[in-house]
Amino acid sequence: GLDYARSLVQTSDEGYALVGYTGAKSWLVKTDANGDVQWNKTYWRAGFVYYAHSLVQTVDGGYALAGCTTASGTLDFWLVKTDTSGNMIWNQTYGGARSEVAYSLVQTVEGGYAMAGVTESSEFGSSDFWLVKTDADGNMQWNKTYGGTRSEYAYSLVQASNGGYALAGFTESFVASYNDFWLVKTDANGNVQWNKTYGGEINEYAHSIIQTSDGGYALAGFTNSFGAGCGDFWLVKTDANGSMIWNQTYGGTNWDGANSLVQTVDGGYALAGFTDSFGAGDYDFW
Repeated sequence: GLDYARSLVQTSDEGYALVGYTGAKSWLVKTDANGDVQWNKTYWRAGFVYYAHSLVQTVDGGYALAGCTTASGTLDFWLVKTDTSGNMIWNQTYGGARSEVAYSLVQTVEGGYAMAGVTESSEFGSSDFWLVKTDADGNMQWNKTYGGTRSEYAYSLVQASNGGYALAGFTESFVASYNDFWLVKTDANGNVQWNKTYGGEINEYAHSIIQTSDGGYALAGFTNSFGAGCGDFWLVKTDANGSMIWNQTYGGTNWDGANSLVQTVDGGYALAGFTDSFGAGDYDFW
């Protein structure tokens, strides 16, 4: 059947943990340092959908995964906490009258959790950024929505060095046409401090954000407005206030898009995604 890996972490024992879904079940796979499976767990209940999109190893050596479930009726944010062997300790859902999907998860410095994604239940637009903050047991402490009269999706979240949060995705509300990268910076309580858009005349979607070693941010995704082809990898570097310092495109004449970004130990960057311009044909890892 269909199996999707959505998130990867290197574990404290130098192995790896991957999370995603198999059919309608969330699936967590733990491997050793050579990628050989040590154990795997599914999380589900018959008749409902459970999709995991983001994974962290928690400070106690267990795991937390976030995504969405239909267990409460419509799609809701879903957060699961496990022990070191992947056995579920607790799970919580968060949502409104319509659909919510969590795409990114962090364990916060005080031991709680923060999740970012999209909500369709807010009073602003058809969809908005949604940020949910919980305590260490998954009890919601607060939530915030960010958006305009049209569509916004948050795909990536970091806790900033000052204790606030930075969310990245795309906005349709705050641009002249189509979609742009959207970066929203909040304080520790989720109140917006500033927000920035980056893009051209067509579409830009940010899928990954990191805080860089100089205190600024780097965002990766794809662009239709710039570059060599239909869509290209797009890497945007900003200062600590979100002002663009530089940007670069990477790609060929067909579709290329970045889904994940890290800063490397030499201060550069590594981006991963897909290419239809290079490789063996159709879409390849790039």
